[in-house]
Amino acid sequence: MPSRRRTLRLGGGGLLSGVLGLLAGCSAPGSGGTATPAGERILALGDSYTVGTSVANEDRWVNELVEKRREAGHTVADPRVIAENGWTTGDLNEAIDKAESGVGLADEYDLVTLLIGANNCFQSQPPGEFGPKFADTLERAVGFAPSADSVVVITVPDYTLTPVGQQNQPGEHGSRLTAYNDIIEREAEAAGARLVDVVPPSKEVVGSPELIAEDDLHPAAEQYDLWLELIYPVAAAALDA
Repeated sequence: MPSRRRTLRLGGGGLLSGVLGLLAGCSAPGSGGTATPAGERILALGDSYTVGTSVANEDRWVNELVEKRREAGHTVADPRVIAENGWTTGDLNEAIDKAESGVGLADEYDLVTLLIGANNCFQSQPPGEFGPKFADTLERAVGFAPSADSVVVITVPDYTLTPVGQQNQPGEHGSRLTAYNDIIEREAEAAGARLVDVVPPSKEVVGSPELIAEDDLHPAAEQYDLWLELIYPVAAAALDA
């Protein structure tokens, strides 16, 4: 199993990262369905986009994934979610460390998802610094799965097109975000993990304000539905492999 190293916590931020950190996140098992004593186990690692900031619990894409899997006739345990508003790669690694030292975190999951990097980008971390941090976090994610093929990596959505994003140097953030997602795609391919690109549906917010949550930054439930259309078949293929 790959080593699970701790990454340094990042500081700083600004208006945009402040908005991301307003609400409390979640680092506990997700709900959205009846708990099952056994079945497929899913671990979701990330930040506000995984915890589903500003949407109802049942509208998180993670919980929708589980429910759709159950509707397909599979027995699936409630997901284990380690994610919170404002988290960077460093924050996520610290949370994993704490979870490993406590109870309730299994040694292995049938599916692991990873969506992280938005807050590193918000805090203007250069892509050259983000790359090794993401690679380390991905290595840890793979360590919780039977193999890298059971890990689904998700790109960072384009937050620059939201009302809040437009107020915070969207050109600069957009260029850096593109570089981040290039890194994420390369690292996922190098590790042998599966990749889902949610940038296209995140760009559909232009002219479709209903895809943006009331905080003017995060995806609304309708946008997460679009994400699920991309994530579910990839996740199902990983679980059925």
